[in-house]
Amino acid sequence: MIPITEVVKGIFKIGPLDTKNNGATPWTAPFLVVGDERAAILEPGETGQAAELLRAIGGSEEGHLNMDLNRIAYLIPTHIHLHHIAGANRLLEKCPNAKVVVHQRGAPHLMEPTRLNESTLQVWGAESGCPQIDPIPEDRIIAAAGGEVLDLGGRELEIIETIGHAPHHQCIFERRTKTLFTGDAAGAFFAGPGKERTRPDILPPLFDVDKAVDSLHRLRALKAERILVFGYNGASYSPDKTLQWSEEDVRAIEDIVLNGMKQKLSSREIGQQINEYYRSQGLVRQEAAYGGRTETMAASGPPFGMVAYLKRKYPDLEMPQ
Repeated sequence: MIPITEVVKGIFKIGPLDTKNNGATPWTAPFLVVGDERAAILEPGETGQAAELLRAIGGSEEGHLNMDLNRIAYLIPTHIHLHHIAGANRLLEKCPNAKVVVHQRGAPHLMEPTRLNESTLQVWGAESGCPQIDPIPEDRIIAAAGGEVLDLGGRELEIIETIGHAPHHQCIFERRTKTLFTGDAAGAFFAGPGKERTRPDILPPLFDVDKAVDSLHRLRALKAERILVFGYNGASYSPDKTLQWSEEDVRAIEDIVLNGMKQKLSSREIGQQINEYYRSQGLVRQEAAYGGRTETMAASGPPFGMVAYLKRKYPDLEMPQ
């Protein structure tokens, strides 16, 4: 049985779903937002999840939603890191009226994904089971700049540009229920006491602290009633506090890495200081993909995205060894 949870009326968490064959992000959960006329899938996920996702939405057996897939009007990834979007090709095959709504900087890479696939292999490693994506036709893509409002019939989705984690990141705000889908803009998944606090996702090489913090400020201004994140335990009902914590954590790790680089500490030493910070804040996680094991969010070295950002900002700093 595929887990389906109606988080709030008309918004369903589908999963967690297995990626099959040890995908990059096993056991994550996309979302389905249903309006009176149309529906949208948020965070399409990896290719290995697509069959289960379609079965959960369109299947007629007990426990499935039995929805006509012709009603799916939009597939909306928060960004084009492939564990968020690689399954779009399979979903488009079965959802003939759907279009992919993606940040305008990401649209060209979905039409011609060679560089996107190559960069994913470089980051994850060829043996990691990392996802790849086939080209998506231009007429199945909507390039968003932020500010667009998608009408599902009695329910509206507002697209919000939130660069920082990546220069092609967007969030989605469902206006009726004031539900905010933050992708990785506010952290990758919930951890810590009460699972209202997220782990900073500062690994991507184009991560930018200042833009990430500006995005968090704009998200706080929405005064959402809940945050949903593309993870198996991804919900916060204290959005303002969650977003505040996100800013504090990013700034704290920025200070740790900057001071470590100034002192010419090794990568290992900086990583140990980051781990100490995580432990001091009670940041732990439970990995459903690994038998429910609870562990600290360990770092063997400084997050590459933060190091790259600081190197761009302070060119005279040396890279940690």
